[in-house]
Amino acid sequence: MYRMRIVMYRSAAPAGPLTPGPPPEVPPHGGAGGAPGPLDASHTPFIAVTEGEGGLDIPRLVTGADGWIQYETPGRFDRYPETEVLLARTAGTVPSGRPDGNALSPYRQAHCMLNRLCQGCGEPAERSDGSVLYVLPATRRDGSPAAFRGLSDMPPSCARCALRRCPVLSDRGRKLLWVAQAEVIGVYAEVFIPGGRGSLSDRLVPFDKERELSGAVATRYVCNLRRVSEADPAHVAELARRRSPTAAPHALAHAEPVCTRPEPAAVAGGTA
Repeated sequence: MYRMRIVMYRSAAPAGPLTPGPPPEVPPHGGAGGAPGPLDASHTPFIAVTEGEGGLDIPRLVTGADGWIQYETPGRFDRYPETEVLLARTAGTVPSGRPDGNALSPYRQAHCMLNRLCQGCGEPAERSDGSVLYVLPATRRDGSPAAFRGLSDMPPSCARCALRRCPVLSDRGRKLLWVAQAEVIGVYAEVFIPGGRGSLSDRLVPFDKERELSGAVATRYVCNLRRVSEADPAHVAELARRRSPTAAPHALAHAEPVCTRPEPAAVAGGTA
């Protein structure tokens, strides 16, 4: 699991009505005229922030006419397509250079979490018998055994990436898990208080808490892992050998959008 190291520069404007105008001809957050967007990344892990993107950033905020916060200067990648949650930006807009295993790209993490894509390469996650493959650290940072059920901000994995060397997992070990139900239930976010009265530090904001969600700047989506069973490493290795090479991660930039304010989406099966 990649620990978030967040560097944020923020200034929330006093809350007040704002009628959003048309988007600028050149979006301030990249993506215009062929400029790379956040999904134009070919590094591993795909969800990691790169040197070219720098740390995470929250520019000046205003409140829209609908009561939801937005950036004073809107950009194309402020929200994942067909969703309403505002995402933290990165200080730079071009994925380039070495990846930082301590920080996640909010947009790429959302892309993988909402579309069941591999956190390592951005390709479709591994599936077997109605379950999806996840890889989590075997121990907590203090060395105690980790929990493998419940809330997680880690998207699933393909078989190849589940076995690939990772500095974080090398230190803490890894657990290969088949998850039959992974419900996306909310976001970890900084919640800004209306009226420019400061903010509440990074916390879980469930989708059913609309008042909090309307003032949230999300750093990553969160799922609830249920109906979990341990995967056989030999089986995962065999799946990795069978897996044929596919397109580079940035070829998935036009994946089918998810619904507005994601509804609970089980990977397989009904309620546990």
